[in-house]
Amino acid sequence: MNIVTALETLAVEQLKEDHDEVIETVLSKLFIRGDEVHKAYKHRTADFADLKDKETRREYIAEDFFWNNAMAPEIYRELRSVRREGDRFVHTTDDTSEDWYIVMKKIDRSRDLMRTLERGAPKREELIEYVNTLQERLRALTVARKDGLQEFFKKNTEHVLSEVMATRDWAYTADKFLSREDIDRAVTLMSRAIEREAYFNEEIHTISVVIDTNGENILFLEEGVTFIDVMPPKDAWRVHDEYFIVCRTSTDISALQGKKHADILHETFITHGTPPGEIVRMVYEIAAGLIQVPYRQMIGREDLATKYADFIRLRCDDLADALEK
Repeated sequence: MNIVTALETLAVEQLKEDHDEVIETVLSKLFIRGDEVHKAYKHRTADFADLKDKETRREYIAEDFFWNNAMAPEIYRELRSVRREGDRFVHTTDDTSEDWYIVMKKIDRSRDLMRTLERGAPKREELIEYVNTLQERLRALTVARKDGLQEFFKKNTEHVLSEVMATRDWAYTADKFLSREDIDRAVTLMSRAIEREAYFNEEIHTISVVIDTNGENILFLEEGVTFIDVMPPKDAWRVHDEYFIVCRTSTDISALQGKKHADILHETFITHGTPPGEIVRMVYEIAAGLIQVPYRQMIGREDLATKYADFIRLRCDDLADALEK
């Protein structure tokens, strides 16, 4: 028995009544109980961590809670430690812990960015709040986690550009929506822009610890903007240009609702410092689109994959025109 099977059978201290609902993902199970959700990771090996190994499991779950609590303290309430006693698990606060689970506030997932975009554009004030909240919380997270990610911070621009260009091989897996010619054109244009733009040939001052800003991870709740499931699984993905993270979201908005709504994000971002420039935005948005097309294909949303692919082609045209000027 482990914590997942224990929660399934209510074999955990203080659990009596059955769960309202159980949601299963590739790596975890979420047990919904009233206004709470208990999230337990499965004992399995993933490509980024062996969650069957106790020490690896402890470190990964603790780090997952830390990142999510830092970005959404109103949702991520508590990390609970348990140990087995007979045929059940009891809570503990000492070194006898054998497993762990996360206690979250139940939220309305219909208010995430992707579902919002499928209904229409978010309100201007919501988008402004998103950028401001994102930057404030990312900067606190960077202070807390920068030391452990120094190898990527030291590489600075080199690391950022390697992440941008690495989108090519992932995009090749979505050849139903993007031809190899489409992808190679995008990469060639990005390479030309990177070679030309001063921004990419000097130190990037907005390099930061970053989160996974996939559209499903951004929530526009009545209480305000917040986040969920934000920790990138690989260390290399946890450091990037803060502006790239904003461009990931502007790509979502542009692909589904149009550029004028996405412009609000960039107008808000530049109030915090020097604007990176339109060509930098184009490069980052094309790279963000190359991430999204195969991802949407993978989860069975071919309608969205098509929209992102169309966006990439249009953005490539924009970048080609800009490079000719």
